[in-house]
This record gives sequence, structure tokens and C-alpha cells, in this order.
Amino acid sequence: MLRTALKPKWLALLGLAILLTIAFIQLGSWQLGVAHDKARAEAIEAAGKQPVVAMTSLLTPHTPFPGAASGRLVTVSGTYAEGQVLVAGRLLDGRSGFWVVSPLTVTANSATFPVLRGWTATATAPQPPTGEVTVTASLAPGESPSEQSYPAGQLGSVDLSKLVNAWPGELYNAFGFAQSETRANETLDPAPLTHVPPPRPDTGLNWRNAAYALQWWVFAAFALVMWVKMVQADHRGPRRLTPEPTPHQDYARVSAGEQEQ
Repeated sequence: MLRTALKPKWLALLGLAILLTIAFIQLGSWQLGVAHDKARAEAIEAAGKQPVVAMTSLLTPHTPFPGAASGRLVTVSGTYAEGQVLVAGRLLDGRSGFWVVSPLTVTANSATFPVLRGWTATATAPQPPTGEVTVTASLAPGESPSEQSYPAGQLGSVDLSKLVNAWPGELYNAFGFAQSETRANETLDPAPLTHVPPPRPDTGLNWRNAAYALQWWVFAAFALVMWVKMVQADHRGPRRLTPEPTPHQDYARVSAGEQEQ
């Protein structure tokens, strides 16, 4: 069969089949990306339609972070305490810098809520505003611990297990991407910090586009399978069919037999 497969016509068809397979795989991957993007867009749209609620109505200190709260916009009032930290190695618009995370002592229960107040390009950040402020933030769960070591006052991630030991009082098992800060009904300017857009929610797939992706991958496999089938058919050669005897031939055979007898 290998000699048959190496015939020029089959090698040419193999090249065509490979090109079709690559094209179909790429189209399937594109559709899978569309499936992810549509799922994210639908999740973001759904989150945007949800009303902004008080953070204390969704979370309590030291309790697991509810998955449905990820990306939810909340408001929380409190006073910033000491202990602000910088989270190193964070990108914004292609530039590397630091997240500025400050402890907010919540007015309602005196627990501590970590607020990501913004991004800075340098390892120095302004102190948070004084007095009671109201923060509108997008909720997120804590991040995984970082294995690297950093200077004092810096972390490699928003590791709540480290913050709970560094900050006094009960700690919420979440942090917020600040979208705005107000004090006495006055909107505070975050400069020189830059607000960090909340991360896109971690979602599944848009199943319609995922099915399209699967179809393209089936087509890719089909192109190669058909090439193999055609080579096998050529290797076996054309089938030789034995014609059925006609009535005249049957009569001649019978007659010949009678004569022999």
C-alpha cells in the first residue's frame, strides 16, 4: 500500500488534504475563540444589568467567596487604615507597574476590606484619602500565593492569607477593583493612580459556536480519512465481476451434459 500512496497523484491529493485539514483546524480554533468571547460578553452584559448593591449584603468576613459574586459591582463605606501594600509586576496598557491595595475599615462592622485603588508605574504610591469614603468596586476573589520574594511593603499577588496577618481585625475573603471613590458626595480624583479595569469573568463556552468548532474539526479528520480510503481502494485495484450465465449458456451446458451421457 505504501507504493500506491507514493504515486504522484496520491501525493498531490495528500498535499491538498493536509492544506484542507490545516484550514479546517484553524477555522475550528477561531470558532472556539468566538465561543469564549461570546460567553464572556454575555457574562459581562449580565453582570452590568445587575443592580449595584451594598458589599455587606453579599459578603461576610472569613466566609468563602461566592462564585456568583465575581465581577459584581458593590458599594462599601469606611475609612482607610494604615498598611497599604504594592502588588508588583502588574501590566496596564502594556506597561509594567504596581497595584496599590489599601485596607478599608468598613463602617458597618469594623471588618477590613482590601481595595485595589489603582495602578502606578513606580514603587511609590500616594496615601489613601482620609475620612469616611464610599467606594464603588468590582468584586474579585483573592489570588494564589506568589513564590517570589519582594521588598517590605510589596507582594507578588493579592494573597489574602498574608494580608490577614498584616492587617488588624476580621478580613473579607475578597477584594475590590475600585471604580470610583466619593467623600461627602464629592467624587475623588484617583490621580496620580489609574483605576484598574476589573478582569473579565471566567466563563465557559457559547455552545452554538463550540458546536461549529467541532464541525470544522470533524471536516479536518474527514479529509484525511477520505484520502486513506481512496489510496486503499486504488491499492486493491478494480473489482472483477463474474457475469451471470445467460439462459442460452445454461441450455448449452445442459445439452453438452446430455450428450456426454
